[in-house]
Amino acid sequence: MANDIEGDCIRVLLCDPNHLMRVGLASVLEREPDMTVVGEALHTHEVEAAVRELRPHVALISHDPDVMDGIAIAMILRRLGWAAAPGVLMLSSATEDSEMLAALRGGVQGLLPGNCDPQSLPAAIRDIADGAMVLKSPPAVQMIRLLLNRAPEMAPATASQLSLLTSRERDVLALVANGHSNLVIAKMLSLSEATVKSHLYHLCQKLGLRDRTQAVILAYETGLVRASAA
Repeated sequence: MANDIEGDCIRVLLCDPNHLMRVGLASVLEREPDMTVVGEALHTHEVEAAVRELRPHVALISHDPDVMDGIAIAMILRRLGWAAAPGVLMLSSATEDSEMLAALRGGVQGLLPGNCDPQSLPAAIRDIADGAMVLKSPPAVQMIRLLLNRAPEMAPATASQLSLLTSRERDVLALVANGHSNLVIAKMLSLSEATVKSHLYHLCQKLGLRDRTQAVILAYETGLVRASAA
């Protein structure tokens, strides 16, 4: 989960080995009054130390398995704990279902095409900082649709897990799975945003889930929510 945002300023860590790309991304983000680029990482092994030192809300990662492995980074950052780990927004040109699924299971909170319009990044970063998921990579969307088509078959084996949750936790889980941010969920349920985060934390603890992404997958697998017709 991303850290609470102080002073309405979203702290972004740029993770990209390409100097020109980092300069271009920084130029886009620094024009946003509610964002600041707090640092850069050039290699997979540099990211954890940068996150510990700079405490960004979002890590923007240009995925390259050989140099900047976004999936490995997401898994490493999850170990930092619920409050300390930033949201991970991954730019990737991958098309394999296995890689997309590995990204989501690893804790990547957002997936965008590597060639996306840079002007779309600020909105995605805001959503992730607010606790929402962003999924705009066509291969990833198709992969999710295939998984969701299997959800009713998997539901009987996993639905019993939901009995561990309170009714309010089930409500929060369903709204998270439908793509709503913590702020929107708070308004819908007449709760504070801190209370929504608390419910999400506790339901993930009860279900043995690492993060919001895994919670969304489980909500569909158990049949708590259903995929919309394509």
